[in-house]
Amino acid sequence: MKLIQLLSALLLIGCLIGCNNNIIKVPESPYPISNGSFSLDTIARGFTIPYGIAIVEENEYFITDRVGKMFHFIGGHLTEIAGMPEVVTFGTPGLAAIMHGGLMDISIHPNYSTNAWIYLSYLGTDGLAKVTRFKIQNNAATQFETIFTTRNQSYTGNGMRIVWEDDTHFFLGVGNSNWSSSTNPVLNAQDFDDDAGKIHRLMEDGSVPSDNPVFENRNSPTTIWSYGHRDVQGLYYEDSTATLFGIEHGPKGGDEFNIIEKGKNYGWPMFSYGINYDGAQASTISEDSAALFTVLPEYYWTVPTPDGGQAVAPACLLKVTDSNISDWNDHFIFGSLAFRRLMKYNRETDETVGLNIEGRVRTIKQLPSGDILALIERNDLTKSNGMIVRISK
Repeated sequence: MKLIQLLSALLLIGCLIGCNNNIIKVPESPYPISNGSFSLDTIARGFTIPYGIAIVEENEYFITDRVGKMFHFIGGHLTEIAGMPEVVTFGTPGLAAIMHGGLMDISIHPNYSTNAWIYLSYLGTDGLAKVTRFKIQNNAATQFETIFTTRNQSYTGNGMRIVWEDDTHFFLGVGNSNWSSSTNPVLNAQDFDDDAGKIHRLMEDGSVPSDNPVFENRNSPTTIWSYGHRDVQGLYYEDSTATLFGIEHGPKGGDEFNIIEKGKNYGWPMFSYGINYDGAQASTISEDSAALFTVLPEYYWTVPTPDGGQAVAPACLLKVTDSNISDWNDHFIFGSLAFRRLMKYNRETDETVGLNIEGRVRTIKQLPSGDILALIERNDLTKSNGMIVRISK
């Protein structure tokens, strides 16, 4: 636990630069600011860290708050849903900041209109990362089924994003942002007996798909789809190309944009383009060696600093299509927690620009109309003033 507190404290120093009187200020963008035109409409307030959103239709959504709350937004009204599972969160003593744990992503089954299943990822009080599905009756959760539980405690796993491949399969990320250095590597992400640092692929009921990979020294498939991840906090599945994209936290710098493929090793903690939080080398092997048996990122971000670089800390990922904001179409957008704004990434040119949407954007989703929803966590550590913003032309 001392290690978790130390890591939380160091992370907090990075994420609260410019904080005064508990107000988290927005630092200067490390990338040029786009002059694109759009409008913002705040449609709901009163959240601490709104983390996941499941869109039922244009004006109906389910939202999670990491502090352990879930809400139903419909017709402009926000109602809290009772009966959420008890969760554990970790932060820094003396500050109202949450760095790990809590309720995380929420997703509805692709056939929600007929089966009403809602899927929820979270860190339980036993320290195990879980996925539970349930239904809602009279503004309360019911018919709970815990369909996935990690085999090991996963206190430093923040990702836990859920994306659907089709009507019967979904992908789940479980992070592994442990303190790891070249002299003291923490190899959970490389261990097939540990579920952290992995992307998992599951059937709708949590069972193991028969076409999942069979890894070395294993006789049958497991839920593990890919491994060697640090903390994938953004997952996006592109139906048209059957491609799973992931955006991943490095340590200090080295945040990664990856195409997630079956059975592949993504290298953490053996190789990273980032460094450890104390400035020590993170990688245990060279880039050339890593290229022989791991997948190097398609792109990575390290913001140059005098002490070796800083992460952008990506929190979510969306490829925009059919939006009325024409210069966003066919680009990826993601929230930068470190620089507290929405970013746009052009995969064809590797250009990254900042957008005039400020705050720690935790999640972005696109509505049937093409408008975009952004979940932005509170900017005052003493208040629950997080919000949901609708972005349109």
